[in-house]
Amino acid sequence: LSEFTKEMPLNDCKFENFDLKYYSDKDNNRRMTAILKLCKEYVINFNPNSSPNLLFMGASGLGKTHLTLAIVSGVIEKGFTPIYGPCENLFSLIEKEKFTGENKGSYEAMINCDLLVLDDLGAEMPSAFSKAALYNLVNTRMLSKKPTIINTNLTMKEIAERYSERVASRLIGNYECNKFLGADIRQQKILNK
Repeated sequence: LSEFTKEMPLNDCKFENFDLKYYSDKDNNRRMTAILKLCKEYVINFNPNSSPNLLFMGASGLGKTHLTLAIVSGVIEKGFTPIYGPCENLFSLIEKEKFTGENKGSYEAMINCDLLVLDDLGAEMPSAFSKAALYNLVNTRMLSKKPTIINTNLTMKEIAERYSERVASRLIGNYECNKFLGADIRQQKILNK
């Protein structure tokens, strides 16, 4: 598990330091307030056998990873075992395990952990292997009713084109989709200095 947790900047990403002021448009502020509330309640009610799957969609710099890591942090504090990582790194671990024997147990850990978080879906180099790995993780965890959270900059149409209609269909049917809108917070912070 230490292989997975060292990538998590958990101290930087808490619910307390998620600042709604960066969502200045009134409708968007309301939307983000609701998403923040959903994330907090997700932790409060977390159950590794019944919590819903979440899909966070939207452009870069809108807080998807921040809120996901806040969820991961809360789940860890409750004594559960999440696995978090950028898709590129997680798929690479599975690929090395399959073809070189390194990282024994990585795939099994991702399948069986209390919460799996696939961050930045679509940032990895697309390959037949990554497509198969994504489908297997999503499908196997869905069938065993284990919760998964996926963050992506892709639209559902792009997910279908890049990974397959089968993957997109499972996400549409089995994930609560939350759209993040607004202006890149990293850029706003730089401009406000």
